[in-house]
Amino acid sequence: MFSYIISSIKRRKAANLVTVGISVMLVLLLNLYFGSIRSYQDQLLDLSENVPIFCQITNLNGTMGNEIFISEEIVEALEQSAYVKDLSYMTVVLAGEGDFKDVEYSKYLNLHTVGANSVAAIGEVSYDMFSMDAQSLDELLSSDRMECIVNENVLKKRGWQIGDRITLKCYYYDPASEVHKIEIHPMGGTVELTVAGTMEEMAGKTNAVRTDIVIPGKASRNLFSQFGLKFFADTVTFHVKDPMDLNSFKEKMQEIGLMETVPEAGLSYSGYALVVRDADFIASATHLRHSIELLQSFRPVVCILVLLIGYVVSYLAGNSRREEFSLMRLQGVKKFPAAFLFLTEQLILVLAGNVVGDVLVAPAAASVSGILAVNGVLLTAYLIGAAAAYGRMSMGSVVYLLSVQQ
Repeated sequence: MFSYIISSIKRRKAANLVTVGISVMLVLLLNLYFGSIRSYQDQLLDLSENVPIFCQITNLNGTMGNEIFISEEIVEALEQSAYVKDLSYMTVVLAGEGDFKDVEYSKYLNLHTVGANSVAAIGEVSYDMFSMDAQSLDELLSSDRMECIVNENVLKKRGWQIGDRITLKCYYYDPASEVHKIEIHPMGGTVELTVAGTMEEMAGKTNAVRTDIVIPGKASRNLFSQFGLKFFADTVTFHVKDPMDLNSFKEKMQEIGLMETVPEAGLSYSGYALVVRDADFIASATHLRHSIELLQSFRPVVCILVLLIGYVVSYLAGNSRREEFSLMRLQGVKKFPAAFLFLTEQLILVLAGNVVGDVLVAPAAASVSGILAVNGVLLTAYLIGAAAAYGRMSMGSVVYLLSVQQ
């Protein structure tokens, strides 16, 4: 049987080239179709990186995102949340060098000290503004080490050097302060810090608050705890870890105690509202989802079209070979084995077309699985159509087939 198929393929080169060419064309078109769906799906998966959702805690009316009071309970809940990434927080205290008397605080209290868990928390600054390399700086700010980074101008003015231990007396802003009247109070003692590095002067270069000294975020929290005080962050920002699960994220934020902003609310310094900048992400995700759904809605049509092409091509090929089929029947070959012989020949031609098409699309294909999926759809749909065409031909009697041929 196999030798007959090979000889038949050799005899009918022109017709067979048409079948192979149609198969190559279908492979290219199906790869383009499925590739477009896959491209949109990949864009949707990458959207969280390309269009991150930025969040910031504000006061209730949403007018202030800095210089507010955000409780440690909220900070801890965000740290432990599986829906949050890139959490940055900062707290600001005033400090003076040495152990001075509280009544003299106006004379000595001139060092703006920031506790930050990351460079991003400090403000619009970059790593090249610090004397430490990026890895060492990140390690320091994410630790609880009693070390600090000092503004170059402050370091020079006070005669400090990297490696020196300095003594600071700190004052904190009172979260119970009335609106338009922020009070400060002494923490209750002094703290010793080691100068680990320096940073450039930020005034006039960035929108960051005036910063003389930076200490690690956990160290600043420990400092409040050391003196029996409740920690409050001045600024908290982060990104949504999985933007594709935005509804669950918002539900979890409500459980933490964060509310939507209320523009009509009065001015306050309490930070327990959350601004989620998700408009761009939602618009992009909605557009991509609609594009995917539109393309996928054509999948049945595509499969039916391939099936019909297989049927028409096989039917036309069968019509041109009725005499050959009739002679096989007259020689004693049963109708279904004879039809199967023609179908097998068609399968070989379609496979040859698939191989040629696969070679052409391979350089641009995203994955081998995508190529295999296209081949699977094409072979299944095409051969169903071919089987229907040859099955229909086999149902006719030998006399009828010969009469039609004449």
